[in-house]
Amino acid sequence: MESHPLLHIKVDRLPRHGLAVRVEEWLSNVPLQEQFDSFDDWLRVTVTPANAAIGGVCIEQDSLQFELRHGKRYSIEDDTRGTRKFDCIIDSRVPLIAFLDSVGHPGPWITVKRLFTVEEIVSGAAP
Repeated sequence: MESHPLLHIKVDRLPRHGLAVRVEEWLSNVPLQEQFDSFDDWLRVTVTPANAAIGGVCIEQDSLQFELRHGKRYSIEDDTRGTRKFDCIIDSRVPLIAFLDSVGHPGPWITVKRLFTVEEIVSGAAP
């Protein structure tokens, strides 16, 4: 199996559009809305990483780095929130995550900019 390098992105340089383009795509296409139960379900099966992000992305925040890979589940910890699990998908070059509730159901997809605490990053999200 061919190994792909990680795409390195500084957290403050993540694309600003986030989910806006996908929301517009969803809202303008009634057949999509009829085919899927929700925007989040549709997004999970629609997005794919750009060629440069196939191996995943390495988010850099100051001197810290953490890796995210498309289609993987992670677990992070901090003293305030405890352990949190989330799924990751990469839409072109934009990593999106959905936190899981106590029974394992995913919440809405959100962008990672200013989302994690330093403690969570250091806890080492494990794929």
